[in-house]
Amino acid sequence: MFGDVSDLAPGFLIAVPQMDDPNFARSVVLLVEHSTGGAMGIILNQPSEVSLDEIGRAHGIRTARGAGTAYVGGPVQRERGFLLHRRGDMADAVEVVSGVFLSMSIDSLKALLPGPAGEFRLCLGYAGWGPGQLEKEVMVGGWLTGTATALRILGTPPGKVWDAAIRDLGVDPAFLVTSGGPQ
Repeated sequence: MFGDVSDLAPGFLIAVPQMDDPNFARSVVLLVEHSTGGAMGIILNQPSEVSLDEIGRAHGIRTARGAGTAYVGGPVQRERGFLLHRRGDMADAVEVVSGVFLSMSIDSLKALLPGPAGEFRLCLGYAGWGPGQLEKEVMVGGWLTGTATALRILGTPPGKVWDAAIRDLGVDPAFLVTSGGPQ
């Protein structure tokens, strides 16, 4: 029915309007890893209350003017940072989608944080699913799945990512059902 479970990663998980988990409401998750052992992803479009200036100060790194905020990458290990960026020349960079790399080191943070805002996204924490959990959530309609692209990950304003990712599927978000119907 699902084929190889790894077919979902890399890809997008797009929360349906009915998603009642506040951690994932109107979120787009970049699914980085998916296997029979579980899945791991990073939410792309939920700003956190932590500024990049605060993170820079905590690590002794100057930040670019108007650096902005970090993002909530998910509810698991929010003290851990995941950098999504375009620089494949970093020692720890792993390409997750064509033209988009993932790094997790302080050295990468030091290289990216002083740069122009919009060249990277720092996400704090990640989303995780146990064996079979994500497959069940997708099968019952909790998530739409889509193709992850550099344009949506780093080239679309975070506040517009959810709408754009759904439109990429050929669906107008205005036509999605927003409630479960009569009770």
